[in-house]
Amino acid sequence: MATNKNSTILNKKASLPPPRRGQIKAQIFSGMVKFVASKFSKGDGDLNNGGASAKSTPPPSDYNSDGL
Repeated sequence: MATNKNSTILNKKASLPPPRRGQIKAQIFSGMVKFVASKFSKGDGDLNNGGASAKSTPPPSDYNSDGL
């Protein structure tokens, strides 16, 4: 039974050890911080105009709640 030493060496080089403890969480959080910071730093007003405003009034309704 012949084994190929070159293929064994290539397989060992291709496999990487798993990341250190907490490294993946650090990458995720740093990505989130960069994303949020980029949204706040643009300053084009999208954050202020994104949703319905509490100051807007609802359209008038034909419903009369007085019962008359």
